[in-house]
Amino acid sequence: MKGGVILFVGRSLYILGLLFVFFSIIILVMLLFSNNGNPLMPLVALLNGFMAMGIGDIVIDLNHKKSIEKKK
Repeated sequence: MKGGVILFVGRSLYILGLLFVFFSIIILVMLLFSNNGNPLMPLVALLNGFMAMGIGDIVIDLNHKKSIEKKK
């Protein structure tokens, strides 16, 4: 049961990071075309999304490696 919870956390982090990246890119493009806005917040959200995606990917990979070792 513990591995399933960890895998859920990893996948949810990855999906949440993907959503952050997607929406911050959209907002960044909208701000760049409107010429009146500070692009700092979308850039911070983009960085946050990439970090969440990376951590989620690491958690998923570690859980996968752990399950492979457990089967051996």
